[in-house]
Amino acid sequence: MKKEKYALLDTDFISKTHLIRKDEQNKMIDRIMEMQGYRFYCHEQIKIELTRHNIGNSPEWLDDKISQGYIHCTTDEEIIDELHAIYSNSAEAMYTSMLKNGCEAYKRGYFEENFTHLQALDYLTISKESFLRELKADCDEIGEGRNLGELKSYVLLQMLSTKPGGQIYVFCSDDKNARNGIVSLGGARCISVLSAFMRLNKDGNLSKKDAEPYIQAYLKERREHKQTTFRVHDTSKEMRMRRVSCEQVIEEMYAGKLEVLQNGDLRYKL
Repeated sequence: MKKEKYALLDTDFISKTHLIRKDEQNKMIDRIMEMQGYRFYCHEQIKIELTRHNIGNSPEWLDDKISQGYIHCTTDEEIIDELHAIYSNSAEAMYTSMLKNGCEAYKRGYFEENFTHLQALDYLTISKESFLRELKADCDEIGEGRNLGELKSYVLLQMLSTKPGGQIYVFCSDDKNARNGIVSLGGARCISVLSAFMRLNKDGNLSKKDAEPYIQAYLKERREHKQTTFRVHDTSKEMRMRRVSCEQVIEEMYAGKLEVLQNGDLRYKL
């Protein structure tokens, strides 16, 4: 049986690939959405954060894709409902456990320091409505700029992991710590902006020739940020990192010389 492909989109990935474009009508994120066999998700918090940053009209793009049904924007209540179908009255406790796991993947002690309302609950008697109210109270106190989108995505990832026979992909930040945090939660595979070009070539049938305008836009954006190299693992047992020019990495990707590790890093094939 063919595996379902669940794809989570995060704030950073959407905003960056929305700016990498051939022209106003053709953005890299549009090519991602055209890949066959993927069911795209984001947490409601990602929508909130994207609206807050408002980079290049990406919030309007996301709203449009959600309204057309291309992306399912999942709320905390929907996650609780999914967990109720599996864990019955333990759903709220399971959500909290998943949130704690996500916090630990992000920063040790973050849950204990910030989710004080959830820690005080009696999970044997709590109703869904009361739980969601206390969760919102904690999130409101945490406030902006504290990685709530990332943490809520970690919960969504774990909820999707309960579905049998699926493979989860997280189209995510280039931040290595964030990607390692995703891997620590289980079997999800990370796809960075760079490795997304390989995914587009494999699952989107986007040849190097057709991808060229997007490649050049991406390289231009990297140069503007003073980046001239990418870090790639070599073939040694220690998997040492090498700095390789951005242009060379792109060429070697399409030449089939590189593979993508679970955390989204690139490695030279043996």
